[in-house]
Amino acid sequence: MRVLVLAPDIHTRGGIARYTAALAAALGELIGAGNVDVQPLLGAGGTAGNPANYQVLKPVSRRLSTLVKWRFAGKALGHGPRRYNLIVCTHIGLSPVAGLLHLLFRTPFWVTCHGRESWPRFPADVRWALKRADLVLPISRYTAEAVASVNGIPPGKMRVLYNAIPDDFAGLLIASNGANGAGADSPAKEKIMLSVGRISNAYKGYDTVIQALPRVLRAVPKTRYLIVGEGDDSDRLKRLAGEMGVQDHVEFRGGVSDFDLAACYRACDVFVLPSRTERHNGGWHGEGFGRVYVEAALAGKPVIGSLGGGAAEAVLHEKTGLLVDPASVSGVADALSKLLQNPELAARMGREGQRWAMDTFTAPAIRGTLEKMLGPYQGGCN
Repeated sequence: MRVLVLAPDIHTRGGIARYTAALAAALGELIGAGNVDVQPLLGAGGTAGNPANYQVLKPVSRRLSTLVKWRFAGKALGHGPRRYNLIVCTHIGLSPVAGLLHLLFRTPFWVTCHGRESWPRFPADVRWALKRADLVLPISRYTAEAVASVNGIPPGKMRVLYNAIPDDFAGLLIASNGANGAGADSPAKEKIMLSVGRISNAYKGYDTVIQALPRVLRAVPKTRYLIVGEGDDSDRLKRLAGEMGVQDHVEFRGGVSDFDLAACYRACDVFVLPSRTERHNGGWHGEGFGRVYVEAALAGKPVIGSLGGGAAEAVLHEKTGLLVDPASVSGVADALSKLLQNPELAARMGREGQRWAMDTFTAPAIRGTLEKMLGPYQGGCN
């Protein structure tokens, strides 16, 4: 059996690129590394970290344009005669290309649906493709419900395929370095709250946490808020921290390596990201799922997430963390104070979250799901 994965990108550290890499790796482990090809639309080169479980074909371009899209479609059509048994699109925008391959070569195809790009009504060509897809794979129940209700895709055609954290990064998160296990240190130690994500996305809720910080500091004076990620909203957030009088307690770390990111997760006491799901300027904003919540759970940390959107599926309320109203500054402050002041509760949630994440969101978990899904296309996995 051979599989072609059509992806917008696999070379960056963005959410869809990481999802594509984890999916391709799982497929390669099931059917053999030589049987999985990934065709990225964008990229800086011909490889993506020399993956062992799949092959990355040369990207079409470094930058997106209408011409590049047509070139990508032509390159994908050139792969058609190679007789792939299955095509997997990791972005709905590429589904019409897979639909055309299906029309010409009768190749079955799947399409994954992620976050905000999957919530509004799709363009006509995407709806045409999804109706012909064998399976539509949303990354959360929230996205599945949105796709079904807004675009009329039958629920029976959909299978939720959660994000999987790659083995190498999961190993870094789980590894103990003396800081793992929230609440394990003395009460006098500085407490660290952590958020991870693009800082250009205002819906992430960094501003809400900064506004909540004065109340948190009254309860737990030795607290620092660490924000990891790049983006153009940092200046606004720094001004807000100054206005709130908490600038000395907020640190913008910027972009970091996977090794350093894992160390940040392991060193924190609480992970917090009260993302808002909202319609803004004619488009949707919010978390389709939120892999960072799972990454924090794998590091054994309690997680504070939002009641709305797909993020609510990444946290088991009062078991692995707390779900809050993302618009409530007082609610975020109370949740943070509760976990920071109760290290035993935080540690218990962290341990439960780590067990749950290992069972549900790691590479072995996604391989088990994919093995069942691949059965009809190859008569069972070797």
